[in-house]
Amino acid sequence: MAVSEYAVSHIIACHFSYLYEHYNALATSSQIETEHARLELSFSPEIMEEIRFDQLEQSIKKILSQPHNVYTKTISRAEAEQKAGVIKTVIHLLPASLNDIRIVQINDIDEQACGGTHVNNTNEIKDFSIMKIQQKGPAKKRIKIQLLD
Repeated sequence: MAVSEYAVSHIIACHFSYLYEHYNALATSSQIETEHARLELSFSPEIMEEIRFDQLEQSIKKILSQPHNVYTKTISRAEAEQKAGVIKTVIHLLPASLNDIRIVQINDIDEQACGGTHVNNTNEIKDFSIMKIQQKGPAKKRIKIQLLD
């Protein structure tokens, strides 16, 4: 179950690609548990009211209604640091000693540095629901998801 939840967390993150590109929305943390996964995202406070979080689950399910291949590749650290949007976290989490960076790409939906386990195609992801969307500060939201049986 954790592999699919991990991929769904990428889908949630990539759903906000527009916000990343236009408003510098960044992931602050994520966690995968046996029963659920969560992703925290930080946004510019002035745009928080514009984001339609109530439509998030349906938007993600629309993306997942079509199969999308998941690819991995390794690129140099220098290349990763030059590629806009590959590192979408608030702080740079990659250790200075790391020279090769693993990139996970979901077709043209998302591409980012990630060392986690993933499905080969998004059609392997079961149905899911968003359990809760919590305000975690003036500019941060926590999204908790669970896979359905």
